[in-house]
Amino acid sequence: MIEKKLEIVKTEIWRDSETRTHRYVFRREWESAKKDEKTGPLAVVITIRPSDVEPFTTDLTLFLIEQNIRKLGNYSGFLAVNLFSSTELTTASSFASKGTDENTMETLSTALSQKGVDTIIFAVGSVIQSNTTAIEQTKAIYNLLNAKQKKMTKVLTDPNTGNWSHPLNPSCRKGWKLAAIDPKVFDAKE
Repeated sequence: MIEKKLEIVKTEIWRDSETRTHRYVFRREWESAKKDEKTGPLAVVITIRPSDVEPFTTDLTLFLIEQNIRKLGNYSGFLAVNLFSSTELTTASSFASKGTDENTMETLSTALSQKGVDTIIFAVGSVIQSNTTAIEQTKAIYNLLNAKQKKMTKVLTDPNTGNWSHPLNPSCRKGWKLAAIDPKVFDAKE
């Protein structure tokens, strides 16, 4: 027997309109064309930086995020946001000088508060162990969250070590292990 399945995928980006060098939000939602299937919640995935500002180009990180959010089940989409909104970052040393702009934190706060979000995932990898600017930005984003949002916050971890991980980590590509975030992690970094 042949089954026909239709899924509608919507992609939305929030970017700066003048220079198009900052992407604040990449939102992708999917829904079944069947009227009787309910729409699930959204996950917010926080990574390091975007690679581009276009809605129809997806890099490997976005592909892996979508693949793994779908595997987690129950979700109808995700919002990808970043510690740093600039697409022009080439080295970790440039995070402080041109990683964000005046819109970055406001749009992050808005994205984190979107209707339907029930999970917030920090997937920033080991950069928070070695880069002071990244540590401070991660802490600033965590501090934007209200008490309810902090309870729904998880961290992507390497299944082999338990350390914070990034979607590009080969150990995480085929399946995600999420752990509760320990707010004390920020205390040790100051």
